[in-house]
Amino acid sequence: MPEKLLYEQVYTALKARIRGGGIPVGERLPSPAQLGEEFSVSSITLKRALDMLQDEGYVVRRPKHGTVVVDADPQPRGAAAATEGEHEGVRPLRVSGPPLLGAVITSFDDTFGTRLLSAMLTSTAGRANLVLKTSDGDSAAEGAQIAELLAAGTLGLAFQPSSSQSIPPALMGLLARRFPVVIIDRSFDGVPVSTVCSDNAGGARKATEHLFALGHRRIGLISSASPVSTVEDRRNGYVSAHAAAGVLHHDQDEFSEVYSVTPGSRVSAAEDLERLVEFVRARPQVTAYLVSEHHIAVLLMRACRELSLSVPGDVSVVCFDQPFAPLDDSLFRFTHVAQPQALMGARVIDELFDQLGRPGSVTKHVLPTELVLGASTAVPRE
Repeated sequence: MPEKLLYEQVYTALKARIRGGGIPVGERLPSPAQLGEEFSVSSITLKRALDMLQDEGYVVRRPKHGTVVVDADPQPRGAAAATEGEHEGVRPLRVSGPPLLGAVITSFDDTFGTRLLSAMLTSTAGRANLVLKTSDGDSAAEGAQIAELLAAGTLGLAFQPSSSQSIPPALMGLLARRFPVVIIDRSFDGVPVSTVCSDNAGGARKATEHLFALGHRRIGLISSASPVSTVEDRRNGYVSAHAAAGVLHHDQDEFSEVYSVTPGSRVSAAEDLERLVEFVRARPQVTAYLVSEHHIAVLLMRACRELSLSVPGDVSVVCFDQPFAPLDDSLFRFTHVAQPQALMGARVIDELFDQLGRPGSVTKHVLPTELVLGASTAVPRE
């Protein structure tokens, strides 16, 4: 049988299976070895069939993750510009007037998010309208919110996912259609999507090096239990700083079970505080902590206070971010890693407009951070 007919047969069979619900949206196709055995075809033949499915928007192939179904009924490519990106339940896109852009973020406050959103709004002034939705960390809500924004006629999407471990099928479907998407403050390995984030690893490394320069040699790490890439990147920077300084890193000095700061969490701050008190009490040899975010740093200060430890007299603390309140003299100023939130927001909008002009372009923006000295760090006591 000619090779062309073989791969077309595999393509047709898999497409029928997807369209009929045999492989639901969000599910992975069987492995190449399993498909090759099922259809009795070579890997080259199978690859051509899968390429056809991806080109038509049925699947997206991710390195190390396999081939994922993203749409059971994608619109054919090459449609008119007014209907490009359309799918079931989505009305035709606008063809005149300022474009409509959508944004889905987990949450925001004066520590992180407010300045980013302000910059996004400023950057769209006069050239686009921006619709904002917050998911509060609910991964199920994210897909519905993306669908709502598409139904409203958005031409581009800025998205801050609640997890870096899974991708909403709705988002994968957009990527398969080359719909303009920019991920905020997160990264997805092996996914062809534009991202705008801070250099979290570099920021954590600078913060840890600052503590080493002060004379601290036993430095702990406290972070949230959130499954996002920023937490992992900050840990990587903390570990690499130890390696570069030739200082032994102790896994038991890490605490990554702070839940109350994660949007949508049902764990109370009081429960987290109780565990933090026990963690710090059991480690009198630790003289400094790197903390993944400001709210956790506040909890850590309370834990130290309950143990009659002062910051920075007994324990030094460096965190990420600080509430923007320059006129509030009562606010404790942590030594912190400042993220360029205004630049992030502006870059997100610029990247969306760039994709509107160049569909399918992918750019990774990693923006530098700054270590800002505050009142929470000092040389360790003898």
